[in-house]
Amino acid sequence: MKRAGLIAGVLLAIAATDGWAASSSPPTRVSGHAAEPASAKLEELETILLSRNDNDPRLDLDFNGLSTEDKRLFRKKYREIAAEKRNERGTIVYLLGKNLLTSEDWKFFRQVALEPPCLSLSDCSKKPAPGSDEEATGDEVTLAYPSLVALRQAARVVERSRADRVSAQGASKGGAEKAALDLFAAAKNSNIRAVNRLAGSLDKKFALP
Repeated sequence: MKRAGLIAGVLLAIAATDGWAASSSPPTRVSGHAAEPASAKLEELETILLSRNDNDPRLDLDFNGLSTEDKRLFRKKYREIAAEKRNERGTIVYLLGKNLLTSEDWKFFRQVALEPPCLSLSDCSKKPAPGSDEEATGDEVTLAYPSLVALRQAARVVERSRADRVSAQGASKGGAEKAALDLFAAAKNSNIRAVNRLAGSLDKKFALP
């Protein structure tokens, strides 16, 4: 599923809860005194981020099965990107969400889902001036985008896990599914309305009988 489609999925999921929708050799990087080869996947990611093309087919084709080191570098890149760059951060979360395997992966997703609110695309720490163009055009889905993507990608983990259990005729719930359900439960306490609403919807949807 293309990442642009994920945006639509986020909007529809939130709308369903209360009836609204928002509208050659690789170069090296120097770390301390040692130079380390740049990750080819990280360089590809950086190229895509610069292009700002949400429909780049590489997003769906080239980032499955990321290595532990690639994921570490992607998380580092996420933290280096300015908080106001919601789309870029959301893209990284989307790609890491295709590779949720370890406790470290889920720890990062929990941190993203529970991030403090971003109040403005010009400065996450400040609300836009009343009546400003930014206040008129901003919306809570855009501001909460990385957190919402984290929740939607976690939901896919649950869906795959349950489909696998059906085919395996009732195998027990896996660790990844439990991590996702724990994430939904925690995110219900977010003070970001779009996040707690989506988390509540997913928590209810996947609640065991």
